Amino acid sequence: MRNAKTLSYVIPSQLELNLSFMPFIKNGGLFIPTNESFALGEAVIVDLQLHGNIRIKDIEGRVVWITPKNALYQIYPGVGVQFIGDHAKALSDQIKANLDNSMDVGGYAYGFGSESSRL
Repeated sequence: MRNAKTLSYVIPSQLELNLSFMPFIKNGGLFIPTNESFALGEAVIVDLQLHGNIRIKDIEGRVVWITPKNALYQIYPGVGVQFIGDHAKALSDQIKANLDNSMDVGGYAYGFGSESSRL
């Protein structure tokens, strides 16, 4: 994935992981809050750090969702990245295993988010 932009995303808490995961995307994906501009279909590389210092580097992805700056209802700007490549399913399974299913949260993509967002 030459020329792909790299996104770094540190997920400091269980809540943020739950808010960021996009279960409706084939092979899984994450909403990554960012003020950078992207185009739909754009290739990206994600360097991810889950809470508990679990690092996952060089995740291949494709932008499948864009929430622009100044979106209605104070939704955080950012992109939804679909995992692609040979390790997409395993990565999605790893993230699902780290979700807290007892939390009933909507998610950044739906406009519900943690008040402590860094953006």
